[in-house]
Amino acid sequence: MRKVKLAMYVSLDGVIENPAWTAPFWNDELSDLQAEYLYASDALLLGRVTYEGFAASWPAMEKSTGEFGKKMNSMPKFVASTTLDQAEWNASIIKGDLGAEVTKLKEQSGQDLLIYGSGALVDELTRLGLIDEYRFIVYPVLVGRGKRIFDASIEKTLQLTDTTTTTTGVVVLTYSA
Repeated sequence: MRKVKLAMYVSLDGVIENPAWTAPFWNDELSDLQAEYLYASDALLLGRVTYEGFAASWPAMEKSTGEFGKKMNSMPKFVASTTLDQAEWNASIIKGDLGAEVTKLKEQSGQDLLIYGSGALVDELTRLGLIDEYRFIVYPVLVGRGKRIFDASIEKTLQLTDTTTTTTGVVVLTYSA
């Protein structure tokens, strides 16, 4: 059975939106951690907003990002959306019962299903108990405003399984559900 794993950039004050604030802290350590997650996966599971941003940027970044970009562009993407009618960039749209569709994906053979960002999708999959592992990449910044991680109605206990601190002060916290 496949696992659903999340990789989420988050500021110290819980903001996840428009993570341009991550750039000054990016280094080889973070690049290696992201590559580890990506290469352990064979499909992406994305919300519409993240999908649209990625689909607009990643195809043009393949040369500058090497094997990582090739993997991002070639792997299948499953996009949860009630508004999209068609998808490109090797994507399929999940419509209808999100829980049932993600459960079917988890039951297929293969590697992990990786979620990047996708706040609303993460909230719903957390409510449904379908995320197996949460990797929060916590940046030492206070952003002040923007969408925050998790809807106020979500209550869940997670088990810390790993911590990594980079030389730039980013802390990577990995939890199992």
